[in-house]
Amino acid sequence: MDGTSYTPEPGEKATQVMVGTSDLLIWGDLVTKEQVRLFGFLNVMAEDFVPLHNAKVLLLAPAQQAAPVDKAVIYIKLEEILFFYIMADQEPLPEESDVRRYQPVEFFIGSYRIEGSILKSPIATLLNLLLVTKDMYMPVYQARISHVAKPWLGTFSARMLQLRRDRLLVVES
Repeated sequence: MDGTSYTPEPGEKATQVMVGTSDLLIWGDLVTKEQVRLFGFLNVMAEDFVPLHNAKVLLLAPAQQAAPVDKAVIYIKLEEILFFYIMADQEPLPEESDVRRYQPVEFFIGSYRIEGSILKSPIATLLNLLLVTKDMYMPVYQARISHVAKPWLGTFSARMLQLRRDRLLVVES
């Protein structure tokens, strides 16, 4: 890094997040107001570019494994974000009820494979849920993420993950 570090202003907080794009894996600090809950951030509050401070950028090069590169700040175009999650998320997961249940689902987005669960009505089909959902990013719970072309990345987990809906391939489990 160039020695520059970001310190949140009074009333702000920095939250460690991870972002996956088609070509990059990026993690760093997303700075927001203290009262902002981040799970719906991409659908509700994100602007055209999402800034991450004190970021690490891992280029998913086609042939070789490379070390992450440190950047003081990187601006990620919202439409490039395939997935997004809070790295140390402590928010409670939504509870099941008579009108919504967790359903295991497998997703492919870019070269990433995600296994997790979605919340849906027990009487709705997965197809109906996908057709009526209009948010740009879809929540997935208890997710396991891997990169099919880069097995050396291993598998990482997220309690709550946001996936870009218009880039999804969905496999019903």
